[in-house]
Amino acid sequence: METQFSILLSQRELAQRWGRSEATIGRATAVGAGPRLVKLDGAVGYPIDEIQQYERACLYFDPAEVALQSMA
Repeated sequence: METQFSILLSQRELAQRWGRSEATIGRATAVGAGPRLVKLDGAVGYPIDEIQQYERACLYFDPAEVALQSMA
């Protein structure tokens, strides 16, 4: 199975993307929360595909909003 990572974001770039501190991203990574990562020679990178998949999994739909849309 061949895996290819076209775009890797650093911890700093992911923190900027999500509006969080690097420390918050680091703590989440340490406990296994958040997107999967790649470690190459000690450097951590987050594949953009994994970030997008994680973001989709975190989508929240407000039941009240969904109910209002179905009434329209």
